[in-house]
Amino acid sequence: MDEYEPGELRLLGGFRGQQPVGLFPVFVREKYSLRFVVSPPPGLSVPWLGPVLMPTSPKQRKREKLNERFTEAVLEAVDVDSRRTLFGMVGTPKYGDPRPYLWENLNVDPRFNFILPLEDRDSESVLGSFTRDLRKEIRKGKDLDISITLEGAATAERICDDLKRRHAEQGLTYPTPRAFARDLVSQLDGQTRVYVARTPDGEFLSGITLLYANGEAMFWQGGAKANYQGVSVNSLLHWEIITDILDDPELESVERYHLGNALNRRISRFKSKFNGDPVVNYEIKSNLMLLARKVYTARRHVTLQNLSERF
Repeated sequence: MDEYEPGELRLLGGFRGQQPVGLFPVFVREKYSLRFVVSPPPGLSVPWLGPVLMPTSPKQRKREKLNERFTEAVLEAVDVDSRRTLFGMVGTPKYGDPRPYLWENLNVDPRFNFILPLEDRDSESVLGSFTRDLRKEIRKGKDLDISITLEGAATAERICDDLKRRHAEQGLTYPTPRAFARDLVSQLDGQTRVYVARTPDGEFLSGITLLYANGEAMFWQGGAKANYQGVSVNSLLHWEIITDILDDPELESVERYHLGNALNRRISRFKSKFNGDPVVNYEIKSNLMLLARKVYTARRHVTLQNLSERF
């Protein structure tokens, strides 16, 4: 990420003596006489980054005290009260207590992601928990002559290209560099997989880049809408990933599959078919960042409106 983000990476750490109790990577970029402090940086399709707290006591009061003190120290270190600083972060689902940011007068908004628990389950019980139409689709997919295989970093680029094309068709941009998708797969060898669906003659239909570590597997990139003989290719790709998590010894440590965005209504309707749990994480912004977002959204709306009037 540091190679692709033009800002400066700052690795903030809180310590009790020599023992780390809090970690938080942020990126700082100077632009238009302003300081943008973000975690994660935009444009790389990274859904969340930090903070990570490592309390030394199981007592709730001490855990809350650590969270509060670490938050105060982070905000002081990035000079969040400066009129030049725009601060924005997205915490992981494991960071479930953003109250210290509210107490420091920052804006906290929930995001939602579907997580499918897979520990101590088998394929039949998981399939049986899906909606009827999804089960029917998956069973129908077994009789189709498409192949789903694992490919490499070059195909991760192809998946990124496919997303860029689909976004462009909707008048949107997809900013993630294709080289970042390639390098991520190359450098995180052993923690990534690239699943690809192809027709019998090798035509690319759709693909998903999967990341996995520490008991978690994440649908990271891909899944552009595709149908083959009336069947959703993405349904088959997700099912292939799920069965691999359940049966492949290389993925035996994975206990949960992150299906991703559960906030978008249209996307949520598809992903809810897999019977995952909607899990909350939090987006936190300073007032200046919130204002900048509103201005950007308003200007973009005007631009899209002008385009629609021209065409």
